[in-house]
Amino acid sequence: MVTADLFAHATDINSIVHALTVMANSSDVFFLVVMGVLVFMMQWGFAMLEGGQVRKKNANNVMMKNMVDWLIGCVAWLFIGGVLASSGFDISAYTSWWSQIFGTNWPNNGLDLASWFFGLVFCATAATIVSGGVAERIKFGAYVLISIVITALLYPLFVYLGPWGAGIVPWHDYAGSLVVHGLGGFLALGAIAALGPRVGRFVNGKPIPILGHNIPMAVFGAFALAIGWYGFNVGSSLALGDVSGLVCATTTLAMAGGGIGALIMSKKDVLFTANGIVAGLVAICSGTDVVSPVGGLLIGLAAGIQVPIVYKLVEKLGLDDVCGVVPVHGTAGVVGAILTGIFGMTALGGAGGVSLLNQIIGAIFCIVYGTGLGFILAKIVGLFMGGLRVSEEDEKRGLDLAEHKLSAYPEEEMV
Repeated sequence: MVTADLFAHATDINSIVHALTVMANSSDVFFLVVMGVLVFMMQWGFAMLEGGQVRKKNANNVMMKNMVDWLIGCVAWLFIGGVLASSGFDISAYTSWWSQIFGTNWPNNGLDLASWFFGLVFCATAATIVSGGVAERIKFGAYVLISIVITALLYPLFVYLGPWGAGIVPWHDYAGSLVVHGLGGFLALGAIAALGPRVGRFVNGKPIPILGHNIPMAVFGAFALAIGWYGFNVGSSLALGDVSGLVCATTTLAMAGGGIGALIMSKKDVLFTANGIVAGLVAICSGTDVVSPVGGLLIGLAAGIQVPIVYKLVEKLGLDDVCGVVPVHGTAGVVGAILTGIFGMTALGGAGGVSLLNQIIGAIFCIVYGTGLGFILAKIVGLFMGGLRVSEEDEKRGLDLAEHKLSAYPEEEMV
């Protein structure tokens, strides 16, 4: 009705242009909000995927960390992160933004706020990846501090330095294979190294499997993530007029390739296959707009194949990655970024305009930045918190009761 009124009163070319601009802004606001809500649903997917892969005595703790990532992320991204990601250390950008967020006068139908929301859901995704790697032994307070620093500083700064910001380190990353997932995976790797393994995970240097409590929950989480991923990738056009069916197709085929690759390489392991689906989706983010559908399938296949391989390599190094976030997000992001430089070539059916060298440089930068700062951050937080880990007694008891005083399955506590 508002749009009809605009055109009804449009008596000259300027009025018509204004009416068309309002329509475009409204469409883009709607697009970013809907796509952002789909990405927000990935928090639910992560909660289920990670919750199923931990023991039942730690399920509530995983849920709480996923909720806190979102709650903290909203505030950190509003006051610091969103501005840092787009403007770096330009003080005038902060003062301008801070003066706006205390008011309601937003031009262009609040398009800036819709863009802020879409950036927020990406930030929360990067932060929550760390949760799965450090599960079952980190102090809740220590994890909260780590999440604050990631959402307010480390993730936004990485965005600013990379292709979504100032482009100081340029590589092609349409929806965040490295910017979001690779960074989250390697931040987790650094924190895992600083934290140490769970009690009983390694005996005389030999890895001892510690099984999660609900594999169907984890599979459910993988599919919930896959649904949200369409918001992640398709929504990265940032405007309704630029939306691409190619992105939808390559996302879908990489998902299939990831699951197939992990299924074959793991010899029909259910959990590896579920994580392979996610790894395929991680890998395609970088080049989803510049590779062919077959290229997307092959990228996903490679990402899925490497999941069980890298998981066992990390294990051999004595590192305890509870939910496999390093292979599923870290190295899958690297695989996707580098293969974008290959399958993005016109000779292989790609759109072209992608530099393999830049993709490799971006991958190296992500590994060094994420792992190094993840380790340093965890160590510093440990000093402030009197240690990163809960006591051995509390770890054996379970973090649900030790940290939150409530079991995820309280009826089992009643005799």
